[in-house]
Amino acid sequence: MRLLASTDIALRLLMRLAAEPSRIRTAEELSVEVGAPRNHLHKIIQDLAGAGLVRTLRGARGGVQLARPTADIRIGEVVRRLEEGQALVECFRPDGGACCLSADCRLRGVLAGARAAFLAALDAATLADCVPVLSISVWSQGSFSSDKIF
Repeated sequence: MRLLASTDIALRLLMRLAAEPSRIRTAEELSVEVGAPRNHLHKIIQDLAGAGLVRTLRGARGGVQLARPTADIRIGEVVRRLEEGQALVECFRPDGGACCLSADCRLRGVLAGARAAFLAALDAATLADCVPVLSISVWSQGSFSSDKIF
């Protein structure tokens, strides 16, 4: 399975916020730290706020912070919310797509099972399970990179 780029950014954003859960971060800081354009990040933040995952605060001391404890945020919940409406393959589209195979194609069932297993695996993990044990300096070096973790 391949996640949307915005879902990938959202997961990085949540991990960054989880590294310092009491700290309020500005969109500008987060943009640099997760390596995403500021305008794109604003949309993602709004989606996460709408899902009740982050809280946005206005004003001079405003910014973004987690709305719930990291142990209460399931990765599957985040992915389902952000990938809602995305068809895994053509025949999963609401209109059935332009698949030329017959209605009794068994591949659709196999793929649906694989998608369910993928989401079940993500449901088993919380944000707390995914937060890297990093010093703050690694995050503040400009952008997050997985090679700085492993």
